[in-house]
Amino acid sequence: MREKTIIVEGLEYRYGKITAVYNISFEVARQEILGFLGPNGAGKSTTVRILTGQLRPQTGKITVFGMNINQNLKRIQTRIGVSFEQPNLYEQMTALENLNLFASLFNMVNFDAMSLLKKVGLTGREKEKVASYSKGMKQRLMVARSLVNNPELLFLDEPTSSLDPASADSIRNLLLEVREKGATVFLTTHDMWEADKLCDRVAFLN
Repeated sequence: MREKTIIVEGLEYRYGKITAVYNISFEVARQEILGFLGPNGAGKSTTVRILTGQLRPQTGKITVFGMNINQNLKRIQTRIGVSFEQPNLYEQMTALENLNLFASLFNMVNFDAMSLLKKVGLTGREKEKVASYSKGMKQRLMVARSLVNNPELLFLDEPTSSLDPASADSIRNLLLEVREKGATVFLTTHDMWEADKLCDRVAFLN
């Protein structure tokens, strides 16, 4: 039986009187790419915010890397990478500066930013301010940033939504490479074709 990276049991979360997530349970195995699908408002983003420590679960139990998320959040966060759909980069800095800054936050030694930028197709533009980047270029930089700390668990929200077909393929191949090296990938998407092409399993949230 494969080791479980994520175990969610009876998770619930409410915003006031609005129930965003109601009694969901699921598991994600190590080195699995799980597609997390559902319509807008189904609770996907809330679930991801809880799994990444931005929100605390109100009901239920979450175990990540065998640790209770409420008791070991900081330890868990050092081992995960996150890329959201909406860009949250430092736009007055270059791509190189963005990656090197995050590497310093993780105390990375001998960090090679150019290697990551090459993998997402941004070489030649690495010294330009991110403010001048297209939406697709920012999306690729956010994926690169999520890999800075060599995460064992990667959360991605619509990682190819703004990309041309060639760039989207390069990101998919990168995610498969990350999985082959031992990481688990939690992929939120609306794209059934993307999920079918990339994921080992899918979970539908209604």
